Amino acid sequence: MFNRELGKICLFSSLLLIGCSATKSVDSNSRASANQTVNASIIAQWVDDSILAPEGLSLEQDNIRYLTGSADLNNDGVAEHFVLIQDSYFCGSGGCTAAIFDQTGNIISQMSVVKPPVLLTDSTSNGWQDFMVWSNGAFRLIKNNGVSYPSNPSLEPSIDRTANQQSAMAKVIETELYQQDGYDITPFKTLKIWAPANVYDFTFKHYGDPHAVYHADVDMTSGKVDIKATASE
Repeated sequence: MFNRELGKICLFSSLLLIGCSATKSVDSNSRASANQTVNASIIAQWVDDSILAPEGLSLEQDNIRYLTGSADLNNDGVAEHFVLIQDSYFCGSGGCTAAIFDQTGNIISQMSVVKPPVLLTDSTSNGWQDFMVWSNGAFRLIKNNGVSYPSNPSLEPSIDRTANQQSAMAKVIETELYQQDGYDITPFKTLKIWAPANVYDFTFKHYGDPHAVYHADVDMTSGKVDIKATASE
């Protein structure tokens, strides 16, 4: 416990070391070729080797939680893998540590001050796809400078999604299902990494089915509203 608390004091320095490790591959046993599917166990090994081990931590001993998602960010036919640590050791008030791995386990970008949602946009910069993260109280647009993504998203431009969210909510309210005794519509924050930025999520209830919670996804590009019911807990 003492070592873990002491490590927090040096976290900023260790994050710099993680950034420097971006040019080094992890152990060959946890590598994946461009033609292989990277499964959860491989990503877990990368997290252990490149993020936790420099802090004297491990998934097995310290029960570190994280979110992950994969997408081809540079349109080369090979996925990159986003990892967002969900543990107080790596988090501050504005967000947590995140890293983007390539298909062989190299860290190609690392950043701090990140919270979900992590949303994939349709725009690109320098051949890499832009994305949004929640950082220091606002959505931030993250663009690649041709070398990497920025290390501190809280310094990037904020994005106000309120107007689009209200328009999306109006589309749900206009549906026949909601008009027939729907109520209590609420924005839903997805934890899915690389959720599309043009899709807005909501939940609502219905007097005709009091034991269900309805989930509505609104694609603001196509205008399509998709509603599904799940049993409430």
